[in-house]
Amino acid sequence: MFNFNVERYEKVVNDAIALRPQIEKAVDEICQQGFSNLFFIGCGGTYAHSLPMMYWLDTASNIEHHSVIAAEFMAMGHKRFTKDSVCIFSTRSGNTKEIVAAAKFCKEAGARTLVYVSNDNTPVCEYADYKFFSFAEDDCLCEAIYTYMFALVGRFMKNAGEFDKYDEFMSQYANIVPYLLKAKEKYEDKCAVMAKEHKDTDYHMVIGSGMLWGEAYDYAMCILEEMQWIRTKSIHAAEYFHGTLELVEKDTSLILFYGEDETRPLMDRVLNFSKKITDVINVFDTKDIELPFTDQEYRKIVSPMVMYAITERLSCHLEKERNHPLTTRRYYRQMEY
Repeated sequence: MFNFNVERYEKVVNDAIALRPQIEKAVDEICQQGFSNLFFIGCGGTYAHSLPMMYWLDTASNIEHHSVIAAEFMAMGHKRFTKDSVCIFSTRSGNTKEIVAAAKFCKEAGARTLVYVSNDNTPVCEYADYKFFSFAEDDCLCEAIYTYMFALVGRFMKNAGEFDKYDEFMSQYANIVPYLLKAKEKYEDKCAVMAKEHKDTDYHMVIGSGMLWGEAYDYAMCILEEMQWIRTKSIHAAEYFHGTLELVEKDTSLILFYGEDETRPLMDRVLNFSKKITDVINVFDTKDIELPFTDQEYRKIVSPMVMYAITERLSCHLEKERNHPLTTRRYYRQMEY
């Protein structure tokens, strides 16, 4: 695969998988102590990666849960937030101002804070009651974050009597790395061609739903906009028909993220309509990917991570074809704002 280090990737994901005992110990302690609700607090990509967890909990759990954007949470306050809340953070750098401020606020309010961080001994670590560290960089960060969240959310649900198959799921998940590598290989050629065809495309619509709405939001904003400076709109499949469809023309680029949850028919509706109008539709489908699971429900759970793994190949090839490094920024962390 182009510009991809297999050994590095294996180490990053396996190191995150190895955090499972620490995560379970933390969740078990919190459950024994008691808690009122879960707050997932993030910004940008870390907010986006919490959205599949909201869908999973919405459809499978009675645990009260919220996903908030750190800066808005600090500005608005939240009537459901108390010292009995459990606050869940993820950060690569460990020094994102909004995340550090929110973690400090939550800890000082007496709430328990759980933090996944891929750069240890950074400012956010000071405010973590439970810190989970494993190194990762942008191209494989999502796999590490999701690994942390799958174990964390799954354990909370198991302890609530809502996920009896948790241990089986995590046991099978421990074998996922070779399957993720095969998934990337499967989409390598498609992504190489797509990058060449779209190196000059100046606008995309990225559409997803259910467990993959967060990934559509993330790919549009954090990859195509932030890392490639391409105008992009993330669109929920159910909302596509309430405005955005009026902008679709014969050459409009649509990128569809197909998952395996209850909302798949919503994606079919988008596809069936759109192919009557535009000739430029690219589909990424987790159903194409072989995974080490015996239960369809497990595939649904991991679908956002699988989607991130295969679309990383497109990001890599766009970087090459557009001669635009994924690390280049004009404003983000380049100036005060």
